[in-house]
Amino acid sequence: MAEIHNAREKGYEDYHLNIGPVLIATAAIVAVALLSFIAMWAMFHGLEQASIYLSDDPPPMVAHQEPHRGPLIQAVPPAELAQVRAETQRTLTEYGWVDRDAGVVYLPIERAIDLTVERGLPVRE
Repeated sequence: MAEIHNAREKGYEDYHLNIGPVLIATAAIVAVALLSFIAMWAMFHGLEQASIYLSDDPPPMVAHQEPHRGPLIQAVPPAELAQVRAETQRTLTEYGWVDRDAGVVYLPIERAIDLTVERGLPVRE
């Protein structure tokens, strides 16, 4: 007791840490971590078991693609990039048909914004 009194006189704190809440918080964190690990293990194990029953058919979008002939190497990357950017710019700034039979067109962004403001957005009833 004299040591505590002496500590106060020197300006030190004499407060002792209550270890109970610290241990409870630590145990809660460890429990959550373990439960998360067990849940993830069960999920991945279940998905692995379920994958056995899935078909080996490729997705529909991949099934219709033709295999590539020759190497997939860009001969002149800057020129090909310029071509892609020119096509993108043309699509964004000019008028054209996407599907003439269905009546689907592409048009400049500014005009699309004007039409949206003029006609409004569709509303569900």
